[in-house]
Amino acid sequence: MSDSTTVDESVSVVLPTQRWTVACDELTEQVARDDEFILACDGPDDPVVESAAGTPAEVVVAGEPQGCSAKCNALAAGLERATGEYIVCTDADFEHGPEWLSRVLRHLADAPPDHVVSTAPVPVSDGPLLKPLEGPGAIGAALTTLLDTTAWGGTMAFHREAIDLDEYVADLGRTVSDDALLTRRVEGVESVPSLVRQMPVSGTLGETLDRQVRWTRTALYLDPGGLAFGVSTQLAVLVGTLLVPFVTVPLVTAVAGLAYAYFGLERWTFLLTVPAYILTLPMLVYGLTRAEFGWQGRRYRWTGLYDVEVLDHDVE
Repeated sequence: MSDSTTVDESVSVVLPTQRWTVACDELTEQVARDDEFILACDGPDDPVVESAAGTPAEVVVAGEPQGCSAKCNALAAGLERATGEYIVCTDADFEHGPEWLSRVLRHLADAPPDHVVSTAPVPVSDGPLLKPLEGPGAIGAALTTLLDTTAWGGTMAFHREAIDLDEYVADLGRTVSDDALLTRRVEGVESVPSLVRQMPVSGTLGETLDRQVRWTRTALYLDPGGLAFGVSTQLAVLVGTLLVPFVTVPLVTAVAGLAYAYFGLERWTFLLTVPAYILTLPMLVYGLTRAEFGWQGRRYRWTGLYDVEVLDHDVE
């Protein structure tokens, strides 16, 4: 393993996953020899257990989730095992790229000790539904990084003393969203534009609607101000398109194009940003009226911040 991540404090990297992915290969090379790389899975039969054998990664088996999402359950188990003063939480479903960890740690070393270093994802898809919706996602990611609003679970790095870690772990065991919950526990977010990553998603109808429910519920319980801002933006685009289309359409499209350029995103879908905003309004209503959704092989009913029911394990 590389020693390029060497810092003054010990480091624990925690990654919840059931399978060994490219991200696991990348981080195996990037975690320093004396630091921890913890893979947290659901059960002893998960493929990652066998794949990690003979590697420097340590596998922690969390068990089946009870009253929380599987990701929160696995992350809680990984954090309980972590001993480092610097804690880096990430996901397995995107390519991190060379020197990702060392860059995260450099930003963490420079950040206030009560802040979390994070960034934002840009969902991209070749699926028939989500691909036209990429524009609003890019604008949202740009606002997140420019305004330092929220953390993203794919990149969350913080000092152990930044939060009451025992309390955070306990609350992970009774909710769905790890990143929005952490955002509420820290004093601030240091969102790094250069760490923004494309998040490949399938974009099927079922997955898109499930994602909408999960994201809407997360905002409703943990970020109502952000939810209100999103609704206001969608309504403003709709009204502007109806009343002054020759101003609204080129303006919104140009803003999306700038967001794509900001992230180096070479995709033509920014041209669809205006109809995408309009389409997301009924999707938002759907998200507000539904409490059940599928996510990574399980189905949940989420009716309150700490009121989660695991319904089944058979939605894949």
